[in-house]
Amino acid sequence: MIEYTQLFWTASIMRLIALFLGAFIVYLAYRGYRRNASKPLLYVALGFALITAGTLLEGLMFVILGSDILAAIAIEGLLTVTGFVAIIYSIYAVK
Repeated sequence: MIEYTQLFWTASIMRLIALFLGAFIVYLAYRGYRRNASKPLLYVALGFALITAGTLLEGLMFVILGSDILAAIAIEGLLTVTGFVAIIYSIYAVK
């Protein structure tokens, strides 16, 4: 059972803020891609979308579904690493 303490609500609010900021970055990067047809911006948008999705999925798994915290952290970590790889790819590999 989840105990709804002040720390729980603070962490939840921080996750929600991160979700909105991540979604805004994705929107801006995708809009830049569409305007300039810049392939690197597409990968930046993809990377931040994966990182933001990891944050959202971790919160959903832990709070709503009541999943084991380690499973939620593992999935968030996988999405975060994949997002960072996409961002690094946008910097170094895409011409």
